[in-house]
Amino acid sequence: MTPDLLRPVLLVIVPADWDAVPEGVAELRRCLADEYGASLMLRQATAPLSSPLPLYAGYWEPKAQWYARRDVTPRLAEAFVDLRWFDAELEAG
Repeated sequence: MTPDLLRPVLLVIVPADWDAVPEGVAELRRCLADEYGASLMLRQATAPLSSPLPLYAGYWEPKAQWYARRDVTPRLAEAFVDLRWFDAELEAG
């Protein structure tokens, strides 16, 4: 196997009606690269999702995935925003 196949990757499936916050995505990407040597891949969902879905792929050092989950969870909240409330506000207003 080549080293690229073993590299840890976080794949985040983003709900179709959510938007990315560039600064939050940059911080998430930085954290993954600096702390875990991991890369970030983003994909738009084609089916309804209630929130971004993180999927851990590749090889993560023992216990590193646990720490990554701890670090990633709050950063996901800062990296993506649900705009359904805004659409509802526009329709009501």
